[in-house]
Order: sequence, then structure tokens, then C-alpha cells
Amino acid sequence: MKVLVVGMNPSTKPTLRGKQNATFKKLESWMTECGINHFSFVNTFDDTSEAKQSKVDFQRLCTLIHGYDKIIALGGFVSESLNRINVIHFKLPHPSPRNRLLNDKAYEKRIVEQCKEYICEH
Repeated sequence: MKVLVVGMNPSTKPTLRGKQNATFKKLESWMTECGINHFSFVNTFDDTSEAKQSKVDFQRLCTLIHGYDKIIALGGFVSESLNRINVIHFKLPHPSPRNRLLNDKAYEKRIVEQCKEYICEH
């Protein structure tokens, strides 16, 4: 199964000498919990500035998602972008340590389980 995770834009926190930032560590743990060993990743746009729908190149996004079996959106901005081009996807919360929703471990467990169910759907 080919899975694509779509993020908003690049992080301002650099990845140093192979050390992932906390956001990618969380995403990787979620994917592992969902049984996804390999996935592709793309952002809706490629600069670190403020997120605005006007920055999203929807034609490019359509091209990039072509050929994937399952699409996972990280956060509301990405989900809204995918909805605008009618892409079926699952919306995970953004895995940033700043996301206060993730302070509720029961919520996090529930949403990851729902993602796993989405991945297993045919």
C-alpha cells in the first residue's frame, strides 16, 4: 500500500546530524502504530512563512498525490486544502509538541486508532 502524508509547510527547526525534530518523531511513532513502515511525505507549499490557502499550488498538489492509495493530512489547514481539490483523506492532528490536543493521551490513542482503521479500509 502506498501512503502519502501531507504536511503544511517546512519546519523552521532544522534537522541536525540525523536527529529528527519532535514533530517528525511523533509522526513516525504514529505511522508505526498504524502498521505503516514506509510512507512518502510532501508539504502543501515549500516555504516557512505563514500558512495561507493562497500559497497552496493545488495543481502541484494534485500531481503529487496521484498514485497513492491512502492520503493522511496533518492538521486542519492541510485537510482544508485537500477538501478543496476533493481528495479523500484522513485528518490527523498536527504532531507538533505545541499542539495541546495531544496532552490528552486518550485522544491521541483514539485518533491514531481511527487512522489505523482508515489505512485498513479497502
